[in-house]
Amino acid sequence: MKKNRIITFNRIIVIFLCLFVLFTVWRLLGSGRKGTTIRLHDDQVDIQKFTNAIAQFIIENGYGYRVQLVESTIKEVHELLITGNIDVTLELWKDNNLAWYQSVKEKGDVIDLGPIYTGGRQYWIIPQWYAREKQITTVFQMQQNWQDFTNSEDPSKGIFFNCIFGWSCRDINRVKLEAYGLDRYYNMVSPTSPEALKSIYENAKMRRLPVFGYYWEPNALIAGQDWYALEEPPHSPEVWEKIIRAATDPDVEVPDTACAFKDNSVHKFAHRQLLAKAPGAADMLKKMTLDGDIFHDILFIDTLFHRTQDDYRSKAIEFLKKYPRQWQEWVTPKALKKINAALVREPIQSHSAGQPVPDGKGN
Repeated sequence: MKKNRIITFNRIIVIFLCLFVLFTVWRLLGSGRKGTTIRLHDDQVDIQKFTNAIAQFIIENGYGYRVQLVESTIKEVHELLITGNIDVTLELWKDNNLAWYQSVKEKGDVIDLGPIYTGGRQYWIIPQWYAREKQITTVFQMQQNWQDFTNSEDPSKGIFFNCIFGWSCRDINRVKLEAYGLDRYYNMVSPTSPEALKSIYENAKMRRLPVFGYYWEPNALIAGQDWYALEEPPHSPEVWEKIIRAATDPDVEVPDTACAFKDNSVHKFAHRQLLAKAPGAADMLKKMTLDGDIFHDILFIDTLFHRTQDDYRSKAIEFLKKYPRQWQEWVTPKALKKINAALVREPIQSHSAGQPVPDGKGN
């Protein structure tokens, strides 16, 4: 009898341990997602804020992970992605960051998740009216017209408005300006923020002043069709590699020629740990690609409004409700049900007037 009691007691212990293990596994599977945070790069420009808001709504409502936005420049993201202090950036111009990408690709720490949207372009611009008046079509003609772009601080040279500090394109434009022989005629000025760069062009447009510098699309400024993109030699992978080497290594000599930026090179990048800690979200982000026309329909129609994070969330909800066929193929059927249920509870908010917002690009 005593032996039977011992056997029964042992069985109870075994059953208890099994139940405890099953409960623990259930807790990990069932609530582990809520304890997992996906750190998303925020470059403080409008297109990325918009795409971040879309991804955040889908990930939090469809997959149950928490999303944390981490403000940083592109050059800071280089290191943060390598160390895993940021899980993913939804916008990085791949060809602008070619040297970095080739390095991390070999090590395997960072994974390319593919393009985020179509229609991405970069170029040097002048006002349309000025291009017509002076009959300018190419970057090389800017050598003969530098006097129109001077300022009182240095009347001996014109001004070329470059990318902001912390963007890779700033060094690329420095190399290109020298390769085209324009550094003898123009000083480079790098504004402190995307808002400042946009304001320079908007002020020149309003006052009908000549202005020369770098910009990109899609964004609201270029959507106005008031700007002329100067022609450059066609993009060449061989020439571009020389430009990147000179832009990233001060000991490398600047090439004697340059070329245009490559179109449609805006990609998503993630640290490899994202695939393990949030596989469902990682798979969704791989599939996430937006048609560039959507920005014009939703994001650029009210650019005179200063947007808060809640405003971008509302814009994301507007996209999710208006374009279900675009995003539903990104997610699993189970996630789709949860996202649709969350959308039912979310009205599209109106926005109040405020200050201008920065155009979208982290470069």
